[in-house]
Amino acid sequence: MRVLHVTHQYPPAIGGSEKYIADLSEKLVERGHQVDVFTSRSLNYRTWKTELPSREVKKGVEIYRFRSIRRTDFVWRVLNWSLGKYWRNRSRWYEPFILFGGGPLCPGMFAAMVSRLPRYDLVHLNCLVYSHVYYGYVAARWRRVPVVVTPHAHPEQEVTYNLGYQLDVLRGSNHVLTGTDGERRFLLGLGLNPWRVTTVGHGLNTKSYPLKNQKVCRQRLGLPDEAFVTLFLGRQVEYKGLKMALEAHMAVRRCHPRAHFLVVGPQTDFSRKLFASQETLPGVMNLGLVSDDVRIDALNACDCLVLPSAGEAFGIVFLEAWIMGKPVIGPSTVAVSSVIRDGQDGWLVPLDDTEAMAEALGRWLTSPSLARQMGENGRQRVLERFTQARVAEVVEGAYLRTLRACQRASSH
Repeated sequence: MRVLHVTHQYPPAIGGSEKYIADLSEKLVERGHQVDVFTSRSLNYRTWKTELPSREVKKGVEIYRFRSIRRTDFVWRVLNWSLGKYWRNRSRWYEPFILFGGGPLCPGMFAAMVSRLPRYDLVHLNCLVYSHVYYGYVAARWRRVPVVVTPHAHPEQEVTYNLGYQLDVLRGSNHVLTGTDGERRFLLGLGLNPWRVTTVGHGLNTKSYPLKNQKVCRQRLGLPDEAFVTLFLGRQVEYKGLKMALEAHMAVRRCHPRAHFLVVGPQTDFSRKLFASQETLPGVMNLGLVSDDVRIDALNACDCLVLPSAGEAFGIVFLEAWIMGKPVIGPSTVAVSSVIRDGQDGWLVPLDDTEAMAEALGRWLTSPSLARQMGENGRQRVLERFTQARVAEVVEGAYLRTLRACQRASSH
């Protein structure tokens, strides 16, 4: 197959949806398909600043990057104003302003799709919340190329799925790929045809996550040997639940002095203010943005991972912790409740319930064997269910079914 993947950002940009489409692209190339990527030249969705080269090849994937309109303070004001107006009366008159404010708006990308789409058998659009999905969908319909979309919808956040043009894409695409069964059930509730919605999930290249000696990794990171280390791994933004995780650690630390909290991920203005507001942070280490090697050390060094995020369509970091044999704590949202098996490979806690998270951490502190067993359960689940090879196989099957359905429809 000749497939075009269209996404808002692509690695080295950081994010779960970026990693999803990159891993999928590379694995499909390994399986003998031609995969090209159209994306922005940005590393930062808050600015859409042009930073990356216009073209490169990574592991057989041809990546074409396009300039986008900068997301200035004015553009943010337009976005916030139009969303506020839209939610009051659902008037579609405001949708062009939301598209403009959301971005990435890449005129060159749209022109390239209109020009080149007939070269491809299928176009796969990634991450519905951003504007490229809509104009990619328009271009594909214009050139009569079958469309597959991975929305990464967050049922608790309407802005990721419930704008008029987003619903047009979901209902008009030939196939929709979801991250979890919970997301699939939610989208079916919006009226999507169940035959056109497939749960794919996410997968890891397990060889990229070597098991290392925990003591050695702790020495490299400056962590005590005897500590119980909780890891927060992700962008340090408000919706990821960093404040809740920090408060839970501080509550646990009052009863368990050996509790330590390790934070890994790009810092933001929010996180800098959060940590600056605390006079003393006993047992807290914030490494910020780190190399892949240090990231692997952190996963080996910790005893568990927490990510009480309000905005996860899946949560790849849960898989990364599990493959290292570490249990996890996540929010009891629609999507994450379909990933974590509460009491088996981790705990589910209500959003913003610091006390529940502290209690869950305390169970592992007082029963290390329980934590180890739950972590091992998670590791086995990744090996059986969440590998890149399996994800690529499921997506490949969805592509082929989509093409067959389109061929049958065109022959009638």
